[in-house]
Order: sequence, then structure tokens, then C-alpha cells
Amino acid sequence: MPPPRSSSPAAFRGDIEGLRAIAIGVVLLAHAGVGPAEGGYVGVDVFFVISGFLITQVLVRELERTGSVSLTRFFAGRVKRLMPQVLTVIAAVAVASSLLLSPVRADAVASDVMAAGMYAMNWRLSAGAVDYFAAGDADRPLDHLWSLAVEEQFYLAWPLLLLVIAWSCRRRTGARGALVVVLAAIAAASFLLAVRQSAAAPEQAYFSALARAWELAVGGLLALALLRRRLGRRPAVAAAWAGATAIAAATLLFDAGTPVPGAPALLPALGAAALLAAGTSRMPAAPTRALAARGLRYVGRISYAWYVWHWPALVFAAAAWGPLPAAGGVAVTLASLVPTLFTHRWIEEPLRRSKAHLRRPRTILFAALAGPAAAVASGVALSASLSSPAPLSARDAEGAGQLARTGHIQSSATALRPRPQQASEDRGRAYSDGCLVPERAVKSPPCAYGDRRSRTTVVLFGDSHAMQFFPALDVVARRRGWRLVNLTKAGCPPAAVHVVSPLSRREYPQCDAWREYALRRIERSERPAIVVAGGSAHHTVIASGRRLDGAASARALGEGYRPVLRRLRASAGEVAVLTDPPRTSLDVPGCVSGALDDLGRCAFERRPAVGRAQSVAAAAQRVDGVRTVDATDQFCLPDLCPSVIGDVLVYRNSGHVTASFARTLAPWLGRRLAPARGASVPRS
Repeated sequence: MPPPRSSSPAAFRGDIEGLRAIAIGVVLLAHAGVGPAEGGYVGVDVFFVISGFLITQVLVRELERTGSVSLTRFFAGRVKRLMPQVLTVIAAVAVASSLLLSPVRADAVASDVMAAGMYAMNWRLSAGAVDYFAAGDADRPLDHLWSLAVEEQFYLAWPLLLLVIAWSCRRRTGARGALVVVLAAIAAASFLLAVRQSAAAPEQAYFSALARAWELAVGGLLALALLRRRLGRRPAVAAAWAGATAIAAATLLFDAGTPVPGAPALLPALGAAALLAAGTSRMPAAPTRALAARGLRYVGRISYAWYVWHWPALVFAAAAWGPLPAAGGVAVTLASLVPTLFTHRWIEEPLRRSKAHLRRPRTILFAALAGPAAAVASGVALSASLSSPAPLSARDAEGAGQLARTGHIQSSATALRPRPQQASEDRGRAYSDGCLVPERAVKSPPCAYGDRRSRTTVVLFGDSHAMQFFPALDVVARRRGWRLVNLTKAGCPPAAVHVVSPLSRREYPQCDAWREYALRRIERSERPAIVVAGGSAHHTVIASGRRLDGAASARALGEGYRPVLRRLRASAGEVAVLTDPPRTSLDVPGCVSGALDDLGRCAFERRPAVGRAQSVAAAAQRVDGVRTVDATDQFCLPDLCPSVIGDVLVYRNSGHVTASFARTLAPWLGRRLAPARGASVPRS
């Protein structure tokens, strides 16, 4: 989020406004989908360094001038400067969501409205980032306010820490050395955490205030180092060109898989620090003079307003017209200048010039409590205003049988199981028990179901697309007295290939380790009568160090099944491969929630939805002794695949089936899995 501008003329630096313009510019290009600027998200890293630099300057100067820091005036100044603009955006998003988004998406936005109003959006996104089933969910219009939340948390903690240090030192000037030590320690600890988290849980790390603190601390350390110093001409020239090159390189070379805010984030962060340092020179270098140009300074001046408005505009445009090409993204981003300029002129600038935080700081702080309260009330009101079908009991939900019985797509529904708003949580017992092991795990818990004392063991083996059949297989196992073992791992197919993690979008060595563990457990401990294997047909495969495209990945995935299936065939009485269900690009819960009177609008074409799954299944069929169990006809008619079958919502998102629908597949699956012949080999 763009840092606030100082209202003090003495503290004003035109090059910092220009640096804000560069930072907001690369962020806007990245969000608009301009390919060469894919790494433009590093503009946020630049903003964090600027914020740490400016706020530390303000606080330390006050501390050394007065011996203390007025917390009421400081916090009142931040509230006055930042809250009215962002509350305006939050209110506009709440209204627009009720009008333009499906009830399911609007309900998710209602929770975001509350989180954003309380400056907790980074915590909300961080919690969702470690949820594999949240991967691929549609963007929401307040996602970008995570960075504002990080900065507000910094603004809360840093003045308090500074005062503690000042009181400990008991004198004004002696505090500076202690501040350097403390900030350096914070930067080091935060950076080490960022490196570790970026490797282990990258999307969680991305939104973490603790993992981002080092960038703000870098700005703070620079402010302390340059408080009464200037760079000479030659160091300033070197720093300016190095800083500009670093930010440009990060923008052009980074992508979604770059582990930011880990070690690579040093490039844009230190680049920003170098440009800030270069700007202190009495003889500025060419990049510094360019940053101080009038046009860039104006963009920097409106950067806060443009940042908070551009992302909602992009999200609502995509909701109305579908995915935007780069040209469309740029056009929408430019169109967002309309509310940007209006609120900058009539809200941001008058409040920036106002001295109310100096005259009546307590009044402003009291009003600050009303802001989050209003946001929470808006979120509650938005959620309460949304329509939703009645819940349907499991006994009354027909599910898969309806399609075979009628041969027609269900036209409408007044009650559903699950309700669209609860679809994302309809994951089944095995998920709740932790049987779909997360990305970092390389072993599975026991996860035994059915008759645990039975000598006939059946193993479900694969990724989440195998696990989504567990509710049906669990019913079959209990009816037949089988012991059912669930060996599944998020994003890890039962195929001997290296894949990209669908969560972190990076290489996934834990998948290879877990697959070998699972195979050895099957061979040495379980010795099952039946192995039911399955997996997504949409993994990205890495071969010879490069990521394969969709068709090549499907071919490699199919070939990778064959050695694994041969191993399973040697240790199990029977091996069956579940064909991956049809995959849609629709937001199914969202579509259904807005089309209860015309469910045909949420049907999608069968052929493109099953192409890759059929390609992978064809390769598996070539392994002797292995049967393919194709569920496609349980999901689709010859031409179309409905999103609701027998009053049951089929998908929880574009890639996963609801546990409620999977459970209705039990009769069909039971017919496809012949009773196990004989007992499995006794387990050791």
C-alpha cells in the first residue's frame, strides 16, 4: 500500500513521490495482466521500505526534539490520513457486491469487508492461503488491502517500541544507537522467518506481517543512518542507478513462483533503499532527477487512492465480462482513475492538510473506533441481505441417481445440499480427520475406516481428486465389511512424475517422498485386496527442468501412472483407477446461487471438461490387470455436465466434488468394484 505523504514542507522530497509512482505503476501493470510486468507485485515491497523510512524519520525527529512521542497525535494523524479513503472504498465494494456478484461471492466479500475494516485482511488471506481447497477461488475486491493491514500493524507497534527504547535509554540522543540495534535485530529475525516461511508455506508468508517486518525495518534503518547525513555525488549516482536497475529487474524477472518475501525480495527492497539514499544528495543523479519530474510526482501523489480503487474495479469488471485480456485490464485500471481523482480531491487532500489531529487528537481516535464498527455492520448487513436456498437433508437428496433416471438437467431448485454458501466446507470426514496430508508432510496418519479388524483391506491412493471419492467408497466399505485405508496427499498424483505444487506453484519434492512412502506402506504393511487409485489430470509436470504445457503434462502424467500401477498390481489383488471427474472453469457455487430458477445456465460442455482426464485414463488402461472406473456419465449427459444433480450441488469449486454428491455415487461405485476375492495378505 502506498505510504502516506508528509504534510511538512521541510520533510518533502519530490523524488519519493516519484518512487511511489514507479511502485504503483508496476503494481497496476501486474494486476492488469501485462505479461512482461508479472513481477510488478514488488511495488508493494518498495512501498514497505518507503513507509519504514518516512515513519521512522517522523518519529525519531519528534523524539530527539521533545524527548518523547505523542502517541495520540501520531495515531490520530494516521487515522485522519488513511481511514476515510479506505472506508469509502469498503462501503462502495459492499454496495457493488450486493448488486454485481453472485450471492456466494458476495457473502465471501461480506467477511472481507469486516476484516478489511479492522485492518486484518492480511490475517484472513494468510489463513486462506494454506487451505488447498481455496486454491483457484475467484479474486475478491478487497484482497489488495492486506498490505494496508500490514502497514497499520507496523504503525501500531513501531511507536510503542520506540518509546520503550527511549525510556530505557533515559536520554534523547542515546536512543538512536539502541534503535539501530533493535531494528537490525528485528530485520534479521524477520528476514530469516521470511526465508523459511517462503520455502515452507509461501502464500502464507506473502501476507504475513512478521515476514514483511524486515522490509519496513530496512527503511527504518536507512532513516536512522541518514537522519542528518547526505550522500556525496559519486555514491549517489551509483546508488540511484543500482536501485533503479534492481527494481526494474525484479519487475521483469520475478513471477508467481518467486519466493517473496524471502531472499529474492532483497532485490526490490534494497533497490528502493538505494534510491531513497541517493535522493539525499545535493547533486542528484539522473534517476533521482527523473523521479522528481512533475508527471511522476502527480502519480505518486494520487498513488494511495489509485491503489485502493484499482483492484475492486478489475474484480468487478472480470465478474461482469469474464477474464480480462491485458488490454482490457489496462483500460479498466485507467477507468478506476475516475473514483481515484474524485476521492483524492474531496477526501484525501482536505484531510491531509487538516490540523485536526493536532487540535483534537482524542476526538479523531474516538471516531476511529466508529470506522471498524461501521465496516463490521456493513459486512453483517451485506451477508444478511443475500438470498440463499433452503438446506436439504441427506435423506431427501437424490444426487447422482437423478441424472440416470431422467436423462435431463434439473431445471430449478428451492433447496440444495449443500447450500452454495457452505459448499467450500463440504469436504467429508476424511478431510476433517487430516487424511489428505498437507504440502509439507511426507507421511500419512493411519486413516483406517470401515471394519478395522477385517482381513480384507482396500486402499484409496492418490491426491485430493482421489480423496473426493472417499465418501462413496466409505459407504461401500462399511456395507461389505472392508477395512478402508485412506492414503492421499494434496496435489500429489499417483504417478511417477515431478509436479508443481498447486498451492505454492513451485517444485514439489515432498510429493515424490510421500508417494514412495505410500507405495512402501501398501507393499509392506497393508497388502490390500483392492487399491483404488485416482488423481487430477491437470497437474503441471516438470521434465528436464522445465514446466510442460497442458497437453504435454497430460501425456507425461499418463505415462507416469504406468510404473506406479505395475508396482501396485504386484502387491494388491486388484487395482482400479478412477477417472478424474469433469473439470469446469465455472465458479459453480457462485453460478448456482444466482441461477436457482434456471440451473441450465450453470451447465458446461462435456467434451472440453473431460479431455485431459480421458487422455490420462487411456494410458492407465494399457497396464495389464488394471481396470479403469470411469465416472464421467455420473456427472454428465452426452453433451452437457450440470452443476446440480438431484438437488445436490456437484462441485465445491472448479476442481473438487462436494462430499454430499460423492456420497450419492456409492451405489454406482459399489457395482463397479467387485467384492474382494479372498482376504488380503495378513498385515505385519
